[in-house]
Amino acid sequence: MDSSKLLPLLGIIAVYLTGALAINIMDIDAAQYASIAREMAQNNNFFQVQHRGIDYYLDKPPLLFWVSALVFKVLGFTNFAYRLIPILSSLAGIYAIYRFTKLYYSEITAYASALILGSCQAYILMNHDVRTDTILTNCVALAIWQIATFRKQGGMSYFYGGFIWIGLAMLAKGPIGLIVPGAAFFIDIVLKRDWKSLFRWEWLLGVLVVGVVLLPYCVGLYYQYGAEGIYFFFWKQSFGRITGENSWNNNAPLWFQAQNFLWSFLPWVLAFGGALFYSLRTLIKQGFRLTYTQEAISLGGFLLPFIALSTSHYQLPHYTFVVFPLGAVMTAHFLVSAVKEPAGFMFKYSKISLIITAGVMVLIVVALASWAFPLTNILIIAVSLIVLGYVIFLFRSTQAPFHQLVLAPFWIGLGCNFVMNAHIYPQLLTYQTGSELGIQIASQKSIPLKSFFMLDVNPKDGYYLFQHALDFYTARNTPILRNANDVKIVKATSDTIWLYTDKVGIQSLKDTLGLQVETMRAYNKYHVTGITLPFLNPELRSTRTREVYLVKAH
Repeated sequence: MDSSKLLPLLGIIAVYLTGALAINIMDIDAAQYASIAREMAQNNNFFQVQHRGIDYYLDKPPLLFWVSALVFKVLGFTNFAYRLIPILSSLAGIYAIYRFTKLYYSEITAYASALILGSCQAYILMNHDVRTDTILTNCVALAIWQIATFRKQGGMSYFYGGFIWIGLAMLAKGPIGLIVPGAAFFIDIVLKRDWKSLFRWEWLLGVLVVGVVLLPYCVGLYYQYGAEGIYFFFWKQSFGRITGENSWNNNAPLWFQAQNFLWSFLPWVLAFGGALFYSLRTLIKQGFRLTYTQEAISLGGFLLPFIALSTSHYQLPHYTFVVFPLGAVMTAHFLVSAVKEPAGFMFKYSKISLIITAGVMVLIVVALASWAFPLTNILIIAVSLIVLGYVIFLFRSTQAPFHQLVLAPFWIGLGCNFVMNAHIYPQLLTYQTGSELGIQIASQKSIPLKSFFMLDVNPKDGYYLFQHALDFYTARNTPILRNANDVKIVKATSDTIWLYTDKVGIQSLKDTLGLQVETMRAYNKYHVTGITLPFLNPELRSTRTREVYLVKAH
């Protein structure tokens, strides 16, 4: 690979690693998963997933916990260790999309799809806010590449590889790991009228391969939960959110995923709109029939799961990230087609839309770095200005069309997220008390862990004390006390105890037990994954945070 093509790849790696090293792990989900993996590494119980010692954790399959626990054993309980395998999986996923795109389109389109995927907002986000979706998404991308290669070129190694990756995708987050590739290839086969491919005997062998990959987990599920565990994994957890069998319900509207796509696929979101229209128009013009050289894997694999996930009773923005690799393929095909006619409407629409989204991203980051969390680091400022100047240069009409439509927005995506990862998120995470306190206790070692507890007497409050980040950074399950009687029991074994609590907890210590309470440190706590404009406003921030404390009681 020549240096001009290698530099963007190095840029992707640099931004991902900046996030991996500079940002503490976020509550709730990422910190909970990291803590589960930490516990698994400590107790060496990989067969049964445990949460805080006694509670089995059924909600998510174990692949992220397994790989994280193994890395923890080698590198220790660090931010980087938790994110290492997800980042490596993302680099593999980007490569897989490059290879998949190359099966049906030009080399330059394949290269564009890799850059689009690696720089979109969701992909950068999920490589530091690591949940099960990171590994799921990349396993799905690898599976689609391998099976597409098998269908087009043959080779049983690709066949086995594809279904192994499907099995691993299901081990990452359940049946969605099969649904996305299944929808993608089903639509492609139907639109090509390739009925022989639909009934190939090899698919049955593929099901067997997936079964072998899932077997260890299924045995563990049956051992822990009986048939209910198997039913939960294959049906209730995923499909139950659509049928209503699963009790999780946040009343998300039908357009919830569509509105979140507007930010999560930046800076490419408006270009994707053109790509979707372009793909559907081509399909309609051809009477919903494709030639052998065309593909609808990206369109079907993106659209059908996206619509299905949008009907779920319980939704979060990251649920649709799994189809973003296929959205990148569609967007790359559209932009490279536009590049071929620089005077045409497609090119003009693409450039204007990309300038708009790039401008929006820059304005948001500038506002965050100058108003919400003022940036003073000269190195970060210098790098940001260099990247911005380079982007303005690439957007000029005298530059090659590919530079204007692909490289310029690509560097905007990386540049903005470099500032986010190097400065904004680290500043934001200072309001996540669990990690701040956990790191303090672990580094200073002035507080004996056996005498440290969390006193949370009001867990139903919206600002209840999350324990996951605290557990991870102290490398233990912090005992949680719920009332004065719990405190009395632990106080009987120690003259002095240290507590992480709030004002309600402190008052209960004084009023009910008559203890002397010494405040060691006060923190301003905020649930950092639920950002609001009042919190971002420095003048109003104190009205949205809650004071919590590290206290010594004796």
